[in-house]
Amino acid sequence: MNSDLFHEYANESELISEFRKYMHDTDNVEKVTNYLYNSLVDDAILGVVLEVHCDVRTGITEAIEGEPEDTKPYALIDLPDIDVFGAANAKKAIDCTCPNCDRSVAASRFAPHLEKCMGMGRNSSRIASRRIASTRGTSEQLFGTGISDDEDDADWSGEKRKKKFQPVRTNGTKKNGKTS
Repeated sequence: MNSDLFHEYANESELISEFRKYMHDTDNVEKVTNYLYNSLVDDAILGVVLEVHCDVRTGITEAIEGEPEDTKPYALIDLPDIDVFGAANAKKAIDCTCPNCDRSVAASRFAPHLEKCMGMGRNSSRIASRRIASTRGTSEQLFGTGISDDEDDADWSGEKRKKKFQPVRTNGTKKNGKTS
């Protein structure tokens, strides 16, 4: 490094006297003024250019400016299936006819309606299982089949039977007096 450029002063008054000595020469004043002016202009321009560059790269300029305004004047449009502002008319929701009950049902509700209407839903299968279970006794009486080998099959009715437990007291005895 050049030792002439970097000089440490002992106190403030020595720095001020050195400054005044350089500023008495008009050539030095012009050089310092030009250097200061160019530095400020460069920093200002570089700062603005860098900020604009970052805004364009991140896409924030589109967010701030928004969509450009429509330059053509407002005009009424007279076309079929389009309203006076130029937007397409919204179509009505599509309806389906249930083949079982001939009802008109929205397309989004057609499958659940048909399932329920034809008795194939979850609730309908439970009801059907209960009907079969309740009529089993009468069919055995009518046909005299007796005990079926289907008794050992799993229960598909969806009903869970709770086991009854005898309450146990905190001292280890059961409620009826017997110890466990």
